[in-house]
Amino acid sequence: MDSSQGLMETYQAAVQGFRVPLYGWRICLAHEFQEKRKPFQLEHVSATNKLAHLPMGVRYLMWWLRKTYVEKKAPFIDMFNSVPLRQIYGAPLGGIGGGTITRSWRGEFCRWQLNPGLYHYKTVTENQFTVCVRRRGQTVYQQVLSTERPHTLQGWNWGYSGTQAYYHALYPRAWSVYYLPGQSITLTCRQVSPVIPHDYKDSSLPVAVFIWDVENSGSEDAEVSIMFTVRNGSGARSDGAGGHWNEPFQLRQDGESVSGVLLHHRTASNPFTLGVAVRGRAGVHSSHYTDFDPTGMGQDVWKDLLEDGRLDSPAGASSPTVKGQKTAAAVAAGCGVTPGGRGTLEFCLCWDMPRVRFGSGEKQYSRRYTRFYGSEGAAAPALCLYSLSHYEEWEQKIRAWQEPILQDSLLPSWYKSALFNELYFMADGGTIWVEVADDDSDDELLKMGEQPMPGMRSLLREYGRFAYLEGQEYRMYNTYDVHFYASFALIMLWPQLELSLQYDMAASVLLEDPERRKYLMSGSMAAVKSRNVVPHDIGDPDDKPWQKLNAYLIHDTADWKDLNLKFVLQVYRDYHMTKNSTYLKDMWSVCQVSRHTT
Repeated sequence: MDSSQGLMETYQAAVQGFRVPLYGWRICLAHEFQEKRKPFQLEHVSATNKLAHLPMGVRYLMWWLRKTYVEKKAPFIDMFNSVPLRQIYGAPLGGIGGGTITRSWRGEFCRWQLNPGLYHYKTVTENQFTVCVRRRGQTVYQQVLSTERPHTLQGWNWGYSGTQAYYHALYPRAWSVYYLPGQSITLTCRQVSPVIPHDYKDSSLPVAVFIWDVENSGSEDAEVSIMFTVRNGSGARSDGAGGHWNEPFQLRQDGESVSGVLLHHRTASNPFTLGVAVRGRAGVHSSHYTDFDPTGMGQDVWKDLLEDGRLDSPAGASSPTVKGQKTAAAVAAGCGVTPGGRGTLEFCLCWDMPRVRFGSGEKQYSRRYTRFYGSEGAAAPALCLYSLSHYEEWEQKIRAWQEPILQDSLLPSWYKSALFNELYFMADGGTIWVEVADDDSDDELLKMGEQPMPGMRSLLREYGRFAYLEGQEYRMYNTYDVHFYASFALIMLWPQLELSLQYDMAASVLLEDPERRKYLMSGSMAAVKSRNVVPHDIGDPDDKPWQKLNAYLIHDTADWKDLNLKFVLQVYRDYHMTKNSTYLKDMWSVCQVSRHTT
């Protein structure tokens, strides 16, 4: 570890009651990486390889130009606009298949995947947590818990010292521990997402909970408030398109209560609502600020909190924004903490984008969580209340899942960390999990499920349809040559999703797409998809996944030797682990035709 090891150990001792785990990935917020990563660049390729691949490069360039400027779509592999390798990312927020938001290890909200499979990498400056400490009726300390010093919102107190904090990730949870210099206050923010093995309801929820534990090691009482500020949007161009608005809300049910702000983002395609809320608790005061300008100095909301540790917003909703205008909102929670005492403040962030269209814009899908919360776009209050009242149950299940591995003395520490932290891709792999409607008459894959696979329709109706990307820069769903390895995570933790994916793949084997296209490596013309051959992938999220197969066009994969064999091996493995005889019978005929074409 670096020179901050001693400081981290001090923090660890200070927050033992808050259970920052021993294993995981830990880093001081002041850390600077010595090795700066860069994306692949052509200058890294030898002259010999460049010459050998020159024809392929010319074909790729012509295809790229047509895709970008004629079709106006992003290429599924974009060699000219590589994603910058910023060494900032932490554990993503959200369950499986409902979109994700990534919060960096320094605290920025910096990677967004709300539209399925499509990412943008924008840090939204105003998405922050701020602490306010008051003693004897006076504010003595107010600080944005960010090491950044941005050019906007300069009415806020930025530049928190990164040497006074550390981050710890053990997915699907993460901890940020802050020591407030001169205040004898330690804050531990615990970030929880509902990624729970064998859970097909809560694991689909587009939510994250932030639990702030406050410890007062000083000699006098303190009142500590946390303010959570959030932009209406995700840093994309649509944030300034106009028509967005915010409104406060309260919801009480079964002895639980939450209050906060709904941020309605009204775009023509895939509109969504962000919900930010505080849990009502005895001894906790909550407040909100419905609407402030995130492009200005930010003094209105800052001074409001500074005055008394609370936010005072007029009642009612904000007016819809005009074109070019952006809006943000804030919620705050506070409690009194006696000397040697502790307090807890609980926040929720959710994003309700219930029905989605992929890049083609033709067919609309309902996300998995709409089975439980409806698809009208009004689920945010209920999502917040449910999450804040059930996260403790989620954590119990997560600990029960992880503890046998973490307590195994025969396993090295790096393995324990990697085993769970690398699972982040289950949610943040451009993942989509959608419902399958009973009357989906234009679903070619589902039609194939009528015969000879009678179990397909019932399983997909019960557990939905699942897809994830090969990589965030390789935008193809369920790439089968690499799914062969990643599938162990599914079959061990969410086996019904693996069976669902396999049914889709089996139906795809029986389909063909005779349209001929030029393959970039060889320059030869061949069909998009041959019958009785396992496809390379089930499509591009910027096109028509599940409808238009094989987004990959570098090679013609119809003659690849591994795909059909991998399908047969996975069918047997899946049956061995689930003992689902209906599944095995359904797959038998597909395995036979796949085997004979290998």
